[in-house]
Amino acid sequence: MKFSFTDEQTMFKDGLDRFLEKNCSISARRQMVESKEASSEHLWTGLASLGVLGVPMSESSGGFGGAGVEAMIVMQQLGKHLVLEPYIPSVILAGGLVDLCGTDFQKKVLIPELVAGEGKLAFAHTEQLNDEGDTPLSTTATQSGNKWVLNGEKKLILGGAATDRFIISAKTQESGQDSGVTLFIAESLDESITGKAYPLIDGSRVLDIQLNDLELGPESVLGTIGKGQGFIDCVYDRATAAVCAEALGVMEVVHEMTMDYLRTRRQFGSALSQFQVLQHRAVDMFINIEEVRSLVMNAAAKGWSDDPKERIRSVSAAKALTNRASRHVAQEAIQLHGGMGMTQELPLADYVRRLLSIDLMFGGERFQRQRFANADTQKVDGAAFVSPKKRWKQI
Repeated sequence: MKFSFTDEQTMFKDGLDRFLEKNCSISARRQMVESKEASSEHLWTGLASLGVLGVPMSESSGGFGGAGVEAMIVMQQLGKHLVLEPYIPSVILAGGLVDLCGTDFQKKVLIPELVAGEGKLAFAHTEQLNDEGDTPLSTTATQSGNKWVLNGEKKLILGGAATDRFIISAKTQESGQDSGVTLFIAESLDESITGKAYPLIDGSRVLDIQLNDLELGPESVLGTIGKGQGFIDCVYDRATAAVCAEALGVMEVVHEMTMDYLRTRRQFGSALSQFQVLQHRAVDMFINIEEVRSLVMNAAAKGWSDDPKERIRSVSAAKALTNRASRHVAQEAIQLHGGMGMTQELPLADYVRRLLSIDLMFGGERFQRQRFANADTQKVDGAAFVSPKKRWKQI
């Protein structure tokens, strides 16, 4: 498998890195967290001006026709700079759903707005704090005349605190967990939606919402009624591959910080990097990172595959290893820093907290191992990834 980037991909990566180096800093990030800001409009519009927001969108929808490798490049750089912007929830998850199953009119309205940085989307799907994909939906959507009425609650909505519109999943049939799921588009400021925003351990903010007889017209249905589960599984796999790439970027910086500390900190008249036992531990960190890089590249290439079994196996393998390796790298970095590794004075603390948060996103190591093992036998929704022929009124 090829592990190098093309010249165009390398230029894109270097340009994004220069922009983030200039506009992102730990002090600015900590100030955002302290002020409870969920997103920076300056940074979001800057990413849009670089074309980052349109990278994984198909050209037919108004994007730039990138795929998993390009998304990996973006997420790796965002991880290196600990960017708080809701790229995964807005672009990969919600934007991906519109790109996959939206009507032509829905794409023409929502995708260009997203790519230009003029609007954000969020996917409201999770309903339980420990949900790893095996819990049936309890949010319901019932028809009342020509309208749909949604009731239920959604938790841990990534990017929800800064979104303009929600993509909401709801049960429209009583035929089981994997069928009868429909996607709806709703305005975030609708009075029937109430909720609260709160921070995660890494400082990023999420949202819990309550849907109280939320009325939506037929034009708000995204895709085909009762056929949303296949699309949800697809974008969740893409988001899982993307968050693994982000963790890779975070681990790279953690390793660099640790090596710099070992070279400068002196003990018994010698730099810590001269002690063989510490060299071995630093090498173990490096090996873990390189193993993750290999599987992340594989997941990036196959995460956009039309073969669901191939996609599941590659993504679950990457996430299981990423979770294990990130814990090892974080723990080694703290120990090799000694007492300083436990303080807020070093940026290391911010990076470790982000790794802890990523560990809990989109399923833990045990869940991913089970999913990998069952990939050949589990039932896969046979949704067709085409745009339904249906007009949609602008919300």
